[in-house]
Amino acid sequence: MDAALYFIGALLAFVGGAFSFYFYAVSNHRMLYSQWWVPRVCQLDLAECVSIIKTKYGEIFGIQNALSGTIFLIAYGFALMGVPLRLIPEFIPFVMGAFTIIIGLYLVNGLFKLKTVCPICITVHALNVVIFSIQLI
Repeated sequence: MDAALYFIGALLAFVGGAFSFYFYAVSNHRMLYSQWWVPRVCQLDLAECVSIIKTKYGEIFGIQNALSGTIFLIAYGFALMGVPLRLIPEFIPFVMGAFTIIIGLYLVNGLFKLKTVCPICITVHALNVVIFSIQLI
């Protein structure tokens, strides 16, 4: 794969990490939901989105998804950047991407079961699909 595609994937992973951090910070009352850098269509609906946290879909491995997503997506971005720099083998970000798809399917299924539309969640899951798809090129 072309180095530029890895860097585009990394950029998208960092954007997803920023959105995950936004969700985490808003849900923990450390940031206001209205932020200039978050597109209006992605901004949290405090009633809908934050209600997810209190369900079984709100955390995996005992850690709030938004926090683990922030950390994971930043690591994923660095892993993607490391491939063209020959610091990391290609299979590591590939496995990370496959993991995001598997977890994402579970979490999107949770959104359907809860009948919840969370724009920031959907955006981050869509970014994960795009990043993984880029790796398949």
